[in-house]
Amino acid sequence: MLKEFSCGAVIYKIENNNPAFLLVRSKRNERWGFSKGHVENGENEIETARREIFEEVGIKKIKFLENFRKESVYTIRSNLKGIPVEKHSIYFLALALEDPSDFDTNEIAEIKWTDINHAQELFFFTNQKEIINSAYKFIMGE
Repeated sequence: MLKEFSCGAVIYKIENNNPAFLLVRSKRNERWGFSKGHVENGENEIETARREIFEEVGIKKIKFLENFRKESVYTIRSNLKGIPVEKHSIYFLALALEDPSDFDTNEIAEIKWTDINHAQELFFFTNQKEIINSAYKFIMGE
């Protein structure tokens, strides 16, 4: 089976003593999610996440929190002859030290800061809900 690896982050900032999460809506499938992308040759996971965050939402000043790494593994059918692909999406937790300067309009339809409850409503996939819940608990020290 083919395997693909992507890395990204649950990006947040603190507003009124609560985390606000930066979500991106994909142009490809119109679904909300986290900033992420494919690992390029020679990159480690954090380097990929950092590059993707900058490319997708224009945030350069970001701090990755230690001891937070979540991996979601699922299988899709590729566009090439319907071959199954095992996808590994790895997420870190990152504190934005600046607001997005712009976003990649080729890949992303919209970005928004939102609280945990609204994020839960926007997400389609259960794994995204689990990841953001873990991030929220981690931030809040639970």
